[in-house]
Amino acid sequence: MSVTGPAAAAGIRRISLPNGLRVLLAPEAAGSCVAVAAHYRVGFRSDPVGRPGLAHLLEHLMFRRGKTDGVHPVERVGGHRNAATGPDVTDFHQVGPAEALEAMLADEAARMRDLDLDERALRAEKNVVADEIRRNVTDRPYGGFPKAVLPPLLYRTYANAHDGYGDAAALAPATVEECRAFFTRHHTPGNALLTVAGAFDQDTAARLAARHFATVPARTSVAPPDLDEPEPAAERHGSHHDPLAPLPAVSVGYRLPDPGADLPAHLAHVLLAAVLEERLRERLVAREGVAVAVTVACGLIGGPFAARHPVTLACTVTLTAGADHRRATDAVDAELGLLARHGPSADEHLVATRRWTASLLRGHDSLLARLRSLATFELLHGDAALHHRVPLLAAAVTPADTACAATRLRTSARAILTLPVAPPSASPTPPIPPADQRPVGRTEFAPPAEPRPAGPNMPAPPADPRPVDSPTPTPPADPRPMRPRTPAPPTDPRPVAPTPSGVAPTPSAGGSR
Repeated sequence: MSVTGPAAAAGIRRISLPNGLRVLLAPEAAGSCVAVAAHYRVGFRSDPVGRPGLAHLLEHLMFRRGKTDGVHPVERVGGHRNAATGPDVTDFHQVGPAEALEAMLADEAARMRDLDLDERALRAEKNVVADEIRRNVTDRPYGGFPKAVLPPLLYRTYANAHDGYGDAAALAPATVEECRAFFTRHHTPGNALLTVAGAFDQDTAARLAARHFATVPARTSVAPPDLDEPEPAAERHGSHHDPLAPLPAVSVGYRLPDPGADLPAHLAHVLLAAVLEERLRERLVAREGVAVAVTVACGLIGGPFAARHPVTLACTVTLTAGADHRRATDAVDAELGLLARHGPSADEHLVATRRWTASLLRGHDSLLARLRSLATFELLHGDAALHHRVPLLAAAVTPADTACAATRLRTSARAILTLPVAPPSASPTPPIPPADQRPVGRTEFAPPAEPRPAGPNMPAPPADPRPVDSPTPTPPADPRPMRPRTPAPPTDPRPVAPTPSGVAPTPSAGGSR
């Protein structure tokens, strides 16, 4: 066992075990609870071709172990556990009283050691995943919009473009052997990071981690997929059909700078998104009354730091009944043009920075959120201490930096995905999608358009020929990361703006199993 650290600024201690497992210890002086998580460098962008959602299914299969009489030991002592699958990371996490530390470590070691799986368990979890897809996607208005349907328009490679939530029909033929092979290749000690945070003694935790994990056999890990692909040569247009959506919507997608290669430039776009969101809400919702909700988010799932490059900025507008989507895209162009030429005012920039930073810090109120943030920065960006430094780095971004970010978006090829809605007279009852239809509805992509000229008064793309109308204003659902097992609470039917994705560097902890 080798030890490096502690890291001076954050009190972080790093340990490497002979089997390749990395351990991150982040004690906190206050509190009486401890959190444990195993993060694996594999997510839905590692799904095999033809098996969209296999990483998500494996998360279910691995999570199911450890229960006795239907209750997990950590839950017996008042603890909590869950798991999540993101683009590039799958994590299993537990929180409980400090005295439960060894039990939680033993549980995660057993999960990493082998996959307890047979045909009956696989069939049961396939049904759970299929039900989750129905509940959160197909039977929910805007269930896949834009996080599942914008990437195929903005990207071309399978890893970046497919729907990682999963396709129940594509997962149905998956075998026990196929799942075991995926587990063996990806869920290895050398492809994982074990993180412990909260009220514990570092030496004790290091000794317990070595006791339970050093005997997990080392296995050869498959390298993460190469996600790089050329930028679009021209603007791309597409149309998505959602039979349950009561209001039209549009989502405009851009590619962001690589956070691993140029974090300051990435943060400038994150703050630009905060400024742009406020401007578009004021313009489209308050002043012009053509929209009911606006979100501008960096990162479709989990926020701006929860994935490797490429990362997407999505500007999503839920329109009022009958409004033309060009009102939204014209407003995006106009505001980006103004920001590119003049930048935000010093006061506007300061307010946006403070609000974003406050939202980020509020997202870290819980011990679990802090642990997952530390682990994600360590695993994806090589430095857990970025969890503490990001607010300072954001404060260093200037209005001029934000203006440069607006210029970059203004001149880059983007994707525009519309969600039109037929008038009630044309479709009195929402049509039922055919059995072989994609879970998130039908998405049609137009051929690439000519590059748009610079400036706020660019010509808008052709309007969708179908009329738009709807009786009930309901905006798109919050693009939170996927959550297995426990049914989500009923959606509030009132038009509430979606929660911005860019408030935490890790997937949000919405709901439990």
